[in-house]
Amino acid sequence: MACWTKVNPDSELYQIFGDSKVPILSIIPFVPRESGMPLCYMVLGQQLPDGIVNQLAQKIYETWASECESLEMAREYVLKGIPLKTSHFSGANTDDYFQMPHGAALNIASHINHN
Repeated sequence: MACWTKVNPDSELYQIFGDSKVPILSIIPFVPRESGMPLCYMVLGQQLPDGIVNQLAQKIYETWASECESLEMAREYVLKGIPLKTSHFSGANTDDYFQMPHGAALNIASHINHN
């Protein structure tokens, strides 16, 4: 898992994810639709266990019932990757060299070059 985050215990999503690592596309959050919307992480649904995918799909279906035609549609949405607000999470981590902060990446690069 190159990038991941963990859900804050006080988030409503904690009952779904618990203390497990949540795979995300990047440690850099983005604005999913238009300016003024909250920052999000893109959660990589295909890397989630089926049980979590199903629970998250149920939550999406209940929350967005007016826009979501079926539970299966919500499940497909989760599997394609779903933006979730950064406020649900406690930061982000990576072991992807190219996403590491500049100083950490240089430290690792110098270590690799000297060994």
